[in-house]
Amino acid sequence: MKNNLFILLAILIGCVSCDKNPYHRDVSDIQVEFKTVPFHTEVQKVGMDNDEEGFRVLQEKYGDFLKTYIVDVGRMTGVPENRTELNTLHTFIINKWIQELYQLSDSALQVNQKSMDKEMTNALKYFKYYFPEKEIPEFYTFITGVNYSMAIDSNIIAIGIDKYLGKDNDFYNSMTIESYIKRNMVPEKIPADAMRALAESEFPDGFEEDYLLATMIQCGRYQYFVKCMLPDEPDTLLWGFTQKQLEFCEKSEGEFWKYLISTENMLFSSDYMMQKRFIDDGPFTIVFTKESPARVGQWIGFKIVESFMKNNPDVSLSDLFAIRSSKEIMSKAKYNPK
Repeated sequence: MKNNLFILLAILIGCVSCDKNPYHRDVSDIQVEFKTVPFHTEVQKVGMDNDEEGFRVLQEKYGDFLKTYIVDVGRMTGVPENRTELNTLHTFIINKWIQELYQLSDSALQVNQKSMDKEMTNALKYFKYYFPEKEIPEFYTFITGVNYSMAIDSNIIAIGIDKYLGKDNDFYNSMTIESYIKRNMVPEKIPADAMRALAESEFPDGFEEDYLLATMIQCGRYQYFVKCMLPDEPDTLLWGFTQKQLEFCEKSEGEFWKYLISTENMLFSSDYMMQKRFIDDGPFTIVFTKESPARVGQWIGFKIVESFMKNNPDVSLSDLFAIRSSKEIMSKAKYNPK
């Protein structure tokens, strides 16, 4: 009996110690409700019917968001500028290509709604854990002709459900979309993209400096936020990297940093093209090998922020975004990859 008790205690202790994820927090008692406003369905009905009364109702309900949406979809799909807002919406909605996209998007949403709701609910629990005083934004679903993944407007985050049909979807295969982009056009990517949008919405202000290092650390702060909200999501999904690309980054972190600090004034360059080279998406980072992913600058920025938070345990997530100088984060991060 004693031996059995010892074994049971050992198992229990092992289970307690096996959770080594430093991003885990106890959010079990936090109550939040995630739901989406079906904006895409409402504008589809009014647009198809060319319904003036229904359009007035939409204007009262959605205000500036509706206006911005119509201007954008009109511009992106080539609707003449002299059309009224309702006519622009009608022309956009009745397009056969858009109608097919609506069908596919609704089907994908129906299949993936339950898993998305679960992931988003848990992410928002973490958001309330870290920021109990902040309001949870409204989440809309919208369709823009495969142009927007996410859109931010005041306290609204709109999810472009037509951008998450699946990387092998025939609709996408009929379009000219680079493989590195299609790889992330999957429904599983919605929570990570939504949390990045939430970070940018809540903390739009960057640093006082405008050079490459500041941009890297600002992106790193956003990605650290995403990691905190979604601690159980794999890094491949959070970053949109393949497993090989992620392993390459882990293996090459020291070499990345050595390159960045060995080139005179690179980290403190405000040159726009220099920043794009290390921050923007693409098939790979051009100054490294084709094994590398794009956005290596964002990756290093995240590693700097992660090191800063590890070495400054009294700094909260809210405190992190209140810092106005990237130099302060860099100096206190003690970042020195090998």
